[in-house]
Amino acid sequence: MKKGFRAVLMGIAAVFLVAAGYFIGYKTAYDSVENMGAAQAADQQTFYAEIREREAGRFLVKGLAVNDLNYRGEFTFSATGETALLWRGTAIGLSDLDAGDIIAVTFDGYVLESYPAQLQEVIRIQLLDDEK
Repeated sequence: MKKGFRAVLMGIAAVFLVAAGYFIGYKTAYDSVENMGAAQAADQQTFYAEIREREAGRFLVKGLAVNDLNYRGEFTFSATGETALLWRGTAIGLSDLDAGDIIAVTFDGYVLESYPAQLQEVIRIQLLDDEK
């Protein structure tokens, strides 16, 4: 009788462990898939460009030849209050950016494929000129 009782307990324990492993694995995989969307949203790209035109917070830029082929064309974007404007690590204003300046543009990775291409959310504009 003891052997039969032990076998039943071992069977119940095995079923419990298999079920717990399944649910823990399912939860881990589900969380991974959910977090993947957040990681893709945080996908940022940076390219170098020359400012062609600037009107208030709206820019028309031309990508430099050192960029990947996809970032050598013309782009438009707006600098919002959330866009960091920097020169040598110091905050600057929009009035410090002029046509002809070389900049690094960091954006969220989403581009509307029009002409010129439109960047949706510019996170940072860095002025790369030596003097300002």
